[in-house]
Amino acid sequence: MDLSSGLLLKNLILNGHRKDYWVPFHPGVNIIYGDADTGKSSILRLVYYLLGGKQIKLDKEITSSVKCAVLEISINGNPYCISRDIFNSGRDVDVYSCAYSDISRSFPDKYKSSVSQSDEENKSLSEFLIEALGFPAVMLKQAPSKDSSDVARLSFLDLFKFMYLDQDDVGSTKMLNIGNPVVEVKNREVFKYIFNVLDSGISELEADIANKSKEKTDLSNQYSVISRFLNDTDFKSLDDLDRDLNNVDEARKGLEKLLLDLNSRITSDNQLYDSLSDALNTINLKITENEQAKNEALRNIDRFARLSNDYENDINKIDAGLSAKQVVGAEIEETTSCPVCETVVEISEISKKFDMSSETRLKSEKTSIKRRLKDLKGLIDENINSLDAANSTLDELYAERNKARRMIDEELAKSVSPYLAERDAIVEELAQLDERREKLVHFLRVRNKQELVADQASRLEATIIKLKKSLSELKDNAPSLEEVLKDLSTDIDKFIRKVKINNHVGVGIDGKTFLPRVRDTEYRSINSGGLRTVASIGYLATILRQKLRKETNIPGLLMIDTVGKFLGKTPEDSEGSFEGDSSDVEGVADPEKYKNLFDALIDIAEEFDAEGKLCQIILVDNDIPPSVAYENVGFEVAHYRSNGVNDLPVGLIDDWKN
Repeated sequence: MDLSSGLLLKNLILNGHRKDYWVPFHPGVNIIYGDADTGKSSILRLVYYLLGGKQIKLDKEITSSVKCAVLEISINGNPYCISRDIFNSGRDVDVYSCAYSDISRSFPDKYKSSVSQSDEENKSLSEFLIEALGFPAVMLKQAPSKDSSDVARLSFLDLFKFMYLDQDDVGSTKMLNIGNPVVEVKNREVFKYIFNVLDSGISELEADIANKSKEKTDLSNQYSVISRFLNDTDFKSLDDLDRDLNNVDEARKGLEKLLLDLNSRITSDNQLYDSLSDALNTINLKITENEQAKNEALRNIDRFARLSNDYENDINKIDAGLSAKQVVGAEIEETTSCPVCETVVEISEISKKFDMSSETRLKSEKTSIKRRLKDLKGLIDENINSLDAANSTLDELYAERNKARRMIDEELAKSVSPYLAERDAIVEELAQLDERREKLVHFLRVRNKQELVADQASRLEATIIKLKKSLSELKDNAPSLEEVLKDLSTDIDKFIRKVKINNHVGVGIDGKTFLPRVRDTEYRSINSGGLRTVASIGYLATILRQKLRKETNIPGLLMIDTVGKFLGKTPEDSEGSFEGDSSDVEGVADPEKYKNLFDALIDIAEEFDAEGKLCQIILVDNDIPPSVAYENVGFEVAHYRSNGVNDLPVGLIDDWKN
């Protein structure tokens, strides 16, 4: 397979606080499946975001675990790494022109995150991707039939609509923002761009070739100036810098080994040091035990003292009750006036209303409390004695520990002193090597930046040659829209025939909306959700397959989230999961149709492989039937189980705990 033409996803890397999280991708079919809420859809959302998506919605396990995201890709055989802040979509995007393993040796180019933020001096990520892929940079009319129509620059996201079906778009009547007249017009213009049938295609292509030729000249001049400056300043070559860096790394390894050996020799075969260390450990254990006993005694003393105070307060209350009994319980022949109504009241009558405890019961309670108070004071005395004993023992242990530490220090001073000078010399030399290495890495980045300018000029030259070839072919044999629609109709009919729907008639592409038709019904008017799923997936798969027929301006990438939406995966699904939906009537709520859909997509990937052309299809779904999983086990790149059964990762963030 020729990997030097087109876009290839290689790795998604999430730089985390605890570790990095990787998802590998391969040419051909890539299957990601597993339990709900394990991060499957987040993988595709992150890819979309890293290729220019305006914003991203991520789950808590990602936002709490990840600092930034990197997408390692290859475009026309050239390696790139796109690094983007996942918390601030407006920040510039870093693009490294190297593999992920070489990021530390390269300076990134910075691109604006959206086309609206870009200008002549600051390109957007979208412009970089379109240019790197060698696609024409064009302006699209918002009203193609009007000469005075406003225009807008075509962006990579405009193409991505025809490459990515998220879980809300699969089988949806709102796919491609259907229903928005302005967006529908733009989608049709993007569709024409993909197949080189724009009305202004030749003029736009000529203008793009002129702009890229000027840019190539500027880069060549820039390279000459940089090269002259580096040569005049005796700046080392890239090979010399690489050799020096390798020498520094080898020297560091040797010194680190010497330092490790030296540290081992310092304490090896020192019996007195080992004995003193063991004794110190024993003393520390005894100190810990006695400090625990001391703290326990202090807690008991405090608790018992508070309880003792409570008992004494209870005794005082009982004494007050006995005194009140003598006073309130006596016969008092006195009268008084009511403070409210001034009625004369007999004091003796009032005293009868009080419920007074008998004197005998109060005295008995007082005796009981005094007995408990006496027991408490005994416990307090016992804990005071324990506290004194612990303090005395601790004083002795602290003295022994200090003595042991002094002896260890003296012994280390005797044994270590001969090595100190040697150790300090090694540490100092390591520090010097680290400083030298840091400078070499910086110089290496400068040289790599110079090489990058040269590479950019070479890539532009290759792009210009490709565009000139396309221009020549366009002038000599420009494809017609009718031919494109005919080819697409043939291929989508073939795709849906493989799925084996009932009543397979009237399948093709609508000549006005450029959307699929099934049973002579345009996509948005199809009632069956399952049938729309098959049609929506088949539509994008058919656009991808056109790369086997002709040169198209779209990468060979297709991403589908929730392949089985509205489709029956098991007999149970087909019996009861589609009540109220016409999917079962239309014959797509059938597990066999789900399997056929997978097979049809795999067939496309195999066709590309047979032609030696690059294609990448990424399929995401919840648990898929065992038979489908077994047949396609070789395409699996990620399989998650929320309970970790069979040693499977619990999700994209495989170490996250709620």
